[in-house]
Amino acid sequence: MTKNESSLTGRELQVVVLIGKNKKYREIAEELDLGYETVKTYAARIRRKLKVNSKVAVALWAQQQGMISDEE
Repeated sequence: MTKNESSLTGRELQVVVLIGKNKKYREIAEELDLGYETVKTYAARIRRKLKVNSKVAVALWAQQQGMISDEE
């Protein structure tokens, strides 16, 4: 587990995996039974903690960490 990964909460890690699977925020909200704005807040926190500026960068990070496979 990397330092950045260990600073993410369990829920944030769930959101990271779904971002890595190319899910839209609305789809993530539905799948995790959260509000759309809540997912946007999680995504902003994740980007800040990982020191990245985009959803694509979060997805790439998740793939590099082995959280998702190339096929997903």
